[in-house]
Amino acid sequence: MTHRTTVVALAGLLLAGSSASLAAQDMASMEPGHRHMSFTPPRAGTPGDSAKALAVVHTLRAAIAQYPTLAAAESAGYRSRLPDAMQQRRRMLHVARPKSRPGTAGFDPASPQALLYRRDESGRFRLAGAMFVAPEGATEEDLDARIPRSVARWHQHLDVCRGPKGEMKRRYLQATTASACEAAGGRFRSESRYMVHVMVDSGDDLAAAFPQHPDRD
Repeated sequence: MTHRTTVVALAGLLLAGSSASLAAQDMASMEPGHRHMSFTPPRAGTPGDSAKALAVVHTLRAAIAQYPTLAAAESAGYRSRLPDAMQQRRRMLHVARPKSRPGTAGFDPASPQALLYRRDESGRFRLAGAMFVAPEGATEEDLDARIPRSVARWHQHLDVCRGPKGEMKRRYLQATTASACEAAGGRFRSESRYMVHVMVDSGDDLAAAFPQHPDRD
């Protein structure tokens, strides 16, 4: 085999490996924990993307530092929509104020729609980050204006069934069609608004702050 042939063959292998890696990322919605989630495709970054994303992390971290524990959040009116029994089995828990509104046209990194708590080694939930929800009908350009898609992958939940008041009881979560949801007495949506998780418990590491495949709630 000539030197040129060897180089071409190696390049082909590298490209094939890279394509396989990207394909694996884009198949996240088919993995066990993400069967009903869809992610925005990543885009090439610009010089200002990292600085913009890091500014969001800094602002958010300062704003939610007053809720280090789940008890502190609950004292301020935050609640999980999961039944207590299901909460005990979760590694990550989302909590929000009952009347919190989804994202509007403006974006305030100090006002997330939900707080995220991760269970520590002792079994207690500790503040890990927050979740932002985009307005209904937001485009990829709208998402980019909030947190660049070169850094964060926004996601949607697909085939969503919730209770009349947004409850997440097992009978609703197991209903993945409009007819099954209606039979369970729930409200069905084929897709949710776009949302993104921002973690504040890993310093300024953007890869950790904006996980590519966030934990489900």
